[in-house]
Parts: sequence; structure tokens; C-alpha cells
Amino acid sequence: MKRAISLIIIYPLLLPFLVYSQEPVLHELEMEDGIKLLTDIYFPTDGNGPWPVVMGRTPYGRDTDSGSIMLPPDARENMASSGIVVVIQDVRGRNGSEGEQIPFAADGWGELKDGLTTLNWIRGQEWCNGKIATIGASAGGVTQIQLAGTGPEGIVGQIIDLAPMSNYHSFAFNGGVFRREIVEGWLMTSQWPVEENLALIREHPFYDDYWRLLNLKEQIGKVNWPVMIGACWYDLFVDSSIDLYEEIRAHAQPAARDNVVLLIGPYTHTTFNETEHGELRFPNNAVIPYDSLWPKEVTFIEHWLLGKSLQPTPPRVLYYVMGEITNLPNVRQSPGNEWRIAEDWPPPAQKTKWYLTNQNTLQTALPQQEGTYQYSYDPNDPVPTRGGQNFMVTPGPYDQRLIEHRNDVILFTTDSLSEPLEVTGKVTAILYVSTSAKDTDFTAKLTDVYPDGKSILIADNIRKLSMRGEFTYPQEVVPNQIYRLEIEIGNTSIIFNTGHRMRLAISSSNNPRFEPNPNTGNPDWTSDEKVVAQQTVFVGGNQASHLLLPIPFSESAVSEWGELK
Repeated sequence: MKRAISLIIIYPLLLPFLVYSQEPVLHELEMEDGIKLLTDIYFPTDGNGPWPVVMGRTPYGRDTDSGSIMLPPDARENMASSGIVVVIQDVRGRNGSEGEQIPFAADGWGELKDGLTTLNWIRGQEWCNGKIATIGASAGGVTQIQLAGTGPEGIVGQIIDLAPMSNYHSFAFNGGVFRREIVEGWLMTSQWPVEENLALIREHPFYDDYWRLLNLKEQIGKVNWPVMIGACWYDLFVDSSIDLYEEIRAHAQPAARDNVVLLIGPYTHTTFNETEHGELRFPNNAVIPYDSLWPKEVTFIEHWLLGKSLQPTPPRVLYYVMGEITNLPNVRQSPGNEWRIAEDWPPPAQKTKWYLTNQNTLQTALPQQEGTYQYSYDPNDPVPTRGGQNFMVTPGPYDQRLIEHRNDVILFTTDSLSEPLEVTGKVTAILYVSTSAKDTDFTAKLTDVYPDGKSILIADNIRKLSMRGEFTYPQEVVPNQIYRLEIEIGNTSIIFNTGHRMRLAISSSNNPRFEPNPNTGNPDWTSDEKVVAQQTVFVGGNQASHLLLPIPFSESAVSEWGELK
């Protein structure tokens, strides 16, 4: 059997496994290959079965006192009084469960199917009435996603928070570039066998059959139940979480397609339920407190398992529109910084081109005059990471001025805006570039430039030039030849206020967020040799590099769902 790995940065963020007051019943569930997984079962204290079941599977310990499971106290009473059994399992190789420690290798639709085996065992117990919901965040979300790809019977709903759909495109790699900060940081801090797992991922730098077993898109047609998806603008996996929503809407079965819900807040992976993210302090309304969010998740669970009505009717999409931040807790004088609802994601928008000019500006009119910008990218002196969708290194919105002064960073900035400008949806940079190297990378950052000059990171990404097409194989890079390169900067929702400016920063590195490219054409992690690359960005005329921004046709409704404002 080919082993697989999913490198996901998992912290116990909003991980709502359900527990009861009495001691759980411990089972050693035997998997298809004889490996036994430790499983705790919590039964309702009152009434007789059979009951519906909520299942969670985690690599962080089923012991609710370990700190790996976060749950508001009243939720325990709510579930107990509702008459729902809870099953919590330690995945293969973790916390006493037997087996190899290969993250998520046996949780999906490959040779081993631990999630499906566990689900089928539960369905066969006399205390189960056949209705099962799954729930969890991060790693607990990944195990659910992998289970969903098996097309199991018995699932009536899933709550998947802060988890990726595909383990290649947005986690182990972005734009074909190795995500070193996340991969190495997670393996070490979560105490996985580091070298063995790094070797596995490095054997597969392209999207191949190895990764297809770790991408629910390959099996999305088997999803046939309601799904609630939680995401955050500065989360590690926001774009893949949104991809999951969009794939369900487009290709899942009707029961999923018509009943999927998406919630997006302005948080990082580890600062949910807080107002301070990066260097900004959002208004208090940005926080969804447990006493507001958790009952809504309970409402979904009880609707799926017990047939209770969903009142008030939830929106399909609930998202936070960011705006100017004053760092005062209750100041909302500028547009944005509010929850909105939409009938789908993304909301209807005009894809507007903002062209890079030879005056370092951004404008909507096509520049007739052609121009070029050159800079040297030295892999021995990469641009340092400052903010963004990171794990251990400064996640969230940070002022970029400390690195924007570098000679290997090119800035393109709009004039001061005469009126607020909303951007909601996926932002993309289309660049025309060349390099002196056999291969190289290009990065793109979107920032909000305040009147006082600070340049706050909104979203960023990277693309390897040899991976400018599909990610299944590299394409040749001919030195000094011009290529069209598309960088998906990512999804966001923000209103740039009057007097602010938008900025696009172009470079070729962001370390340690991404592994620096040695510019040799060899894999980034195998090359001791490093070459300085001469990079060129083309603007205007027939090579008009531009930023593609989704500008909504109309303002979405402000949310009043359950008084979330």
C-alpha cells in the first residue's frame, strides 16, 4: 500500500466534540488490518436507546481534559438532555491507538478506511438508531473530509471548521511551492515522526495519485448530506475551505448541494473568539462568542439528528466584511466591519482589472505605454514573512512597511480613493514575467494602505514559474522568455475606505512561509547550489500585468441571523 500524508496545521480551535458528565466507555475498535483504535463512548444519562450519534476523530487526544477539545460547559448539558451518544476516537498511531503515525493516511478512501470502519461499527450497535453526525475543526475537520470521500451510509450532517479540502494545493504546497513553515512546524509541535513524513511529501512535489487520495474534490459526488463549513480570512486553509463549499454547490448530491452553509470570520487559525489578530484589533462585533455560535451549531446537530426545526432560518453564506480598523473596541465609523449574508459564494461581482503601470501605480485604464521592472532575487537573502496565513510565524494582518523598502520588492499603488471600494471574492494577479533562471517563483500581496502610511496585509500567495499550468507536471522555463503567470492571491472581503489606497507588492520569496526557490531548476529542498535570478515584470501594452478584483454589483444584506451583528 502506498502511504499518504496530509500536512495540516491543527490546533484545538473551536473543536466542539460533545461530552457528558459520566465516565466514557472505552472500546478498542479493530480496523480492517487488525489495528486497534482507542474510542470513548459517552451515553446519555437519561432515557433508553437507540439514540442518534455524534462522532469525532482526532490526532490530539480523546481525553477531554487534555486541552485538545474546546467546548463551552453548557453545550455538554444541551447534548445530554437532547439524548445523543458521542463517540470520540484517537486516530491511528496517536495517543494509545495502534498503527503508524502517518497523518490521515488511513482516514479516507484508500486501502485502509478507518473512518468508514468506525462509522459502520457504530451503525451496527443496538444503541445507535442509524443517524450519525460528525463534527470537529482542523484535524477533526480533515478526518471528516476524508470520511466523506468514502460515500458512507448513515451520515445526516457534518460540521467542518477550519479544514482543507485538498492537501496538496493549499497546504503542503501553494502554487507549486512547498509550505515549509506550516509543514515542518506542525510535524514538530504535534510530535509526528518528522523526517519520515517530510520524506513522504518530498517524494511527491506534483499533484499525482498520491495526493488524489487526499483531495475530496476527487470524490465530491459522493457527498449526500448537509454540511456546515467554518472558515477565517487569515486561516491557513481559508481558500480550500471555500473551495470545499464551491465544489459541494457545483458537484455534490442534492442533499448536500442544497443544504451547505458557509461561515467566514476575520480570524487566524489560532485566534478564533478574539478581537486582536496580527497587529489589528477588530471591533467587538467581529467575535462570535460561544454563547452565540455554539447554540447555532447545536441547532444544526439537533435538526439533523432529532428533526428539530432550524429557526431562525440560517443564511447559506454568512461572512465578515473587513474595513478600516481604529484599534478601538467599539468604533465602527468607517464602512465595513460587519457581518453580511449572501445567497451563494462568491456574491455576484464584476471582475475589474487594475493595471500595473510604469509609474508604480494601479489604474483601471489599460496603459498604452509599455514598461518593465527588474529586480534581483537572491535565495540567500529571501524576503522575510510578516503576517498572513501562517502557523507559527506572525499570522494575521501585519504592516508590511518593514519589508516593502527592499530592492527585491516592487510596489504598485492606487491613488487615494475618493469613495469606499469593496472587494469581495477571489483576488488574482495576472503577471507577465521573465527570469534569467532555469526556474523561480513570484509572489503577490494585496495590502490596504492607510492615510498614515501603514500597509496592512489583506491576502498573499505565490506561484512557481515551472508550475504555471497544471500542477501535475512542471513546464520548461526558458531563461529570458516572457510568460503569463496567474497567482491566486485568494478570497477576501474588505472595504477600502475613502482616503486609503490599494497596493500590490510583487517579489519572489516569502520565507519561511514558503521554501525559497534556489533558481536552479532542482527541487527547492534538494539543491545546495543557489543562484541569483534577474527577474523582470512587464507592464502596459501587450504584456499588461494586472490585478483582477471582484467588485460586488450590490451590497449584501447585513446579517441579523440570531442577532449576530
